[in-house]
Amino acid sequence: MLRSTYPALFLIAALTLLASVSSPAQTTDDYVITGLVVDESNRGVAGVWVFAKPHDYHLVQAALRVARRALTDVNGGFSIPVGRPARYELFPEKSEAGYFIQFSPVFRHPAVRIVEVVLTETEKAASAVVTLAPKNGVLVGKSIDATTGRPIETLHFFFCLSSNPKVCWSTNVKNARGEFKILTPHVPFTLRATADAYDTWFGLNGFQLNEPISIASGTTMEVVFHLKRRPEAVNRALNEAEKQRSVDLPAPIQFSPADRVELKGFPRHTRLEWQPVECAVSYRVEVDYCDGLVKSRRECLNPQPQPGTRWPLQVVGTSHEFGFVGTQPGRWRVWAMDKNGQEGFKSPWWTFFYVE
Repeated sequence: MLRSTYPALFLIAALTLLASVSSPAQTTDDYVITGLVVDESNRGVAGVWVFAKPHDYHLVQAALRVARRALTDVNGGFSIPVGRPARYELFPEKSEAGYFIQFSPVFRHPAVRIVEVVLTETEKAASAVVTLAPKNGVLVGKSIDATTGRPIETLHFFFCLSSNPKVCWSTNVKNARGEFKILTPHVPFTLRATADAYDTWFGLNGFQLNEPISIASGTTMEVVFHLKRRPEAVNRALNEAEKQRSVDLPAPIQFSPADRVELKGFPRHTRLEWQPVECAVSYRVEVDYCDGLVKSRRECLNPQPQPGTRWPLQVVGTSHEFGFVGTQPGRWRVWAMDKNGQEGFKSPWWTFFYVE
């Protein structure tokens, strides 16, 4: 069954790190935004995440960032303790139902205004009615190696507005079957898709460099991308099914963190360890973070690359240390590289869960 891989994840992760310019000791739950989320028929909508983005979001220090969000109740009501006075924009999100968060200008609906509220030291509470924009269109398809017919696991998507090509947005889709399902902008856009060792794919047929694409609200467009290998990759084993046990290096045996382990603590210092592989000259390590909105979830949904590093990362040795992005699921895998630069078999994905 195809797992939805909507592009809201990275923006949601950013919004869950909404900032406060004051220290945590100076914030207070006295500052609260309440309200109601309604659909186009003015009916309350349950299960919508509402994010409160302060006007000084881009000016904050990373160490002071805190989550400001709430989930609507059965009647569509919400209450968000925001901690301090500021001007806030309110962004609803329910991607699994087809409503993408409009934090990015690429996904703004031209007819739906962004709701703002202002809290001050004397006016510590505000209320608002937030209307969901119409559902986004959906692009559904598969990415396939044009030479072998095998699926391409990781695909990078870039959307730009046709009306302003400098306004763009990107996401990654990872699926072992090469499948993707992505919410799209409300207005005409251009599309570019890339994968390591493959030529860039433009538009819907691979050659539409600046051709506008329109997908109506609530409708689905199905596509198949047949990506061509670059000349230097023609004879390389890019897919696990192409690798040979007698030729390519075996997958490293992973040690830590163990699969499905729960981790605690801040900062979220994480050390990956694995067993050495004979004849390996280096290793490639890959780390993803997963959807963390539901704290009790124990699976990796919509994996995206851990920020701050270009993955996969080349490592000499059998360990790698990094600071994980948030209190949410993550996953990692590793594979060996031989003296000719050929990749060995990849280890399985091991999942971990930061719970505090």
